[in-house]
Order: sequence, then C-alpha cells, then structure tokens
Amino acid sequence: MILEEYVFNSCFANDIQALVEQKKQSGYIYDSSKYILIQFDKFCIENHADRSIITKELSDAWQSYHADEAKSRRASRMSVLRQLAQYMNSQGNECYIPSKFSTKSHRVPYVMNNREIKEFFTVVDDYVPKINADRFNILALEYKVLFRFIYCCGLRVSEARKLKLEDIDFERKTALILHSKGDKDRLIYIADDVCKMCQDMLNLLHNNYNFYSEYLFPSSNPSIPLQSASINTKFKEFWKKTSGFSSSRYPTVHSLRYSFVVARMNLWMENGENLTAMMPYLSKYLGHESVENTYYYYHQIESAFKIVRQKDQLSDSIIPEVSNEE
Repeated sequence: MILEEYVFNSCFANDIQALVEQKKQSGYIYDSSKYILIQFDKFCIENHADRSIITKELSDAWQSYHADEAKSRRASRMSVLRQLAQYMNSQGNECYIPSKFSTKSHRVPYVMNNREIKEFFTVVDDYVPKINADRFNILALEYKVLFRFIYCCGLRVSEARKLKLEDIDFERKTALILHSKGDKDRLIYIADDVCKMCQDMLNLLHNNYNFYSEYLFPSSNPSIPLQSASINTKFKEFWKKTSGFSSSRYPTVHSLRYSFVVARMNLWMENGENLTAMMPYLSKYLGHESVENTYYYYHQIESAFKIVRQKDQLSDSIIPEVSNEE
C-alpha cells in the first residue's frame, strides 16, 4: 500500500487528514503513525462508526482490535489514537482521550465497598492482643485509629504513619503533610469526629499507659513511627477475618485511600454536584500533581459503581486521560 495514495473515508477522515498535514508541516515524517491511522480509518468503516467523536467505547474496541498482538504494537496504536483525540479536542470537539497504554502489567486496585469497609472496622474494633501487655495494648489502640484516619482523610500510608503532633492543629482541625510524594507539602482538613477520635486515643495513651511520643502513631518505641511492614501485616491479618477474604485477590492498606475517593465521588454524584468542578479540590487534597492523575480513580469507579454511569452524563465521552502512577 502506498501511503500517499490512500484516501481517508471514515467519519474521521477530515480530522485524520488535518492531523497528518499538521505533523508533516511540523517536520515529522509521521509515516508509521499515518499507517496506523489508515488502519483506524478502515476499522471505523468496518464497524460502521458514524459519529465523528472518539468515545470510550470506540477507544476500547480499537484497543482490543487485535487480541494476539504484542503489547508494544498495541501501545503504538493507542498512542496514535491519543494524538488524534488530543488534536480533535484542540479543535473544539469533546473527545475521550485514552490513557497511555503501558507495556507493563499493573494490578487493578481493590476498591472496598461499604459492606467491606464496615466489616473490616468491626474486626479492627473487636481485636484484642493475644498477650495482655502494655506495648501490645497500645498498638491495638493505635491500629483502630490509624486505619480510620487513613480512610477518612484519604492519606497514603507513609503520610499517616509519619505524622507528628506538632503538625496537627486540633483547634483548626488541620494537619500539615510534609515531604510527601514528590517532596511536596500540603494542608488537609480533618473532620470533627476524626479529630475527637485522635484526641481520645492520645488521652488514653497518656493517662492509662503514660506513653508519649512526637508522632501521632508511634511504634512500641515512642521515638519512631509505626513501620509500613507492621501496618501492612496487621491490615492483612484483620482482612482475613472478614467474610470477603480471598487468597486470590484482596485489598491492601492503600485500598482505604481508594475507598475514600470512591465514597467522596459517590456522594458528589448522589448530591448532583458537578464532578468536573469538584475534582481539582479532591486532587489537591490527595496531593496529586494534576487532576488527570486523580481521574485514574474515576476509571476504577466507572467500572465498579453504577452511580457514576447513571449520574455523569459525560462519562462516556469526556473522561480525561489518566495515569496509573499514584
């Protein structure tokens, strides 16, 4: 096939041709990409695509078009489709921009539903250490608050465990998260009941055990915070006691952060809030570099929660590109 002789005929013909011309004028050879666009043009004709808008359904169909192809080849095809979608958006056409297709395999995050969340915290609250000693009773008390703090504030494990008392303002109900991912700082607001929960825990640690530390969640050694390995082990131990436990697929501590996002976005949907307008606030609260990164959660929710598909009329056509690097 001679590339220069091919005439685009699908409903995307004008946009594809304009993109190719733009790339050529910018100095790109663009032959390999044009070949992929020719395949996409034929694909659209074969599948009777009649809307000159790239939707998520069309993107998904194009991604799975060749089931047995190498991942690198699929990544190339999706990259070209992204370019086309971005070009069309720049021309005022609201298209779905597919995410960057990685040749690496990524585990799909486990988003805990309301029942699982309630059952998990019931197990946490019922936990009694096998050894009745101060050091174990102190840790048991901390775990009951730590996991709730992570869930209610949507924090990363490292952010919660390293939090110092000097960075918390219980009167203003704020916490300063320092040197987080990307060495960035941010201020988060804490709900009234979460503040009270932390203060009650501190009072018990001080009055019942005479235990003091600069950290909100210290280890048995008050000079260092709880360690990630210990937190992960305890989370798994609690989860195994729930009815939803499965050895093949199970949540991690980070799932509490995902579940926080799900609960917040579902609430916005139920209240008829504009998701696009609210996402920048959520992104800033989570400590993401951009709203696009936060939309990764959106994709997880879209596949798992019907409310998004019911309430968000734009979800089928204008879901921004996402990143799977949280």
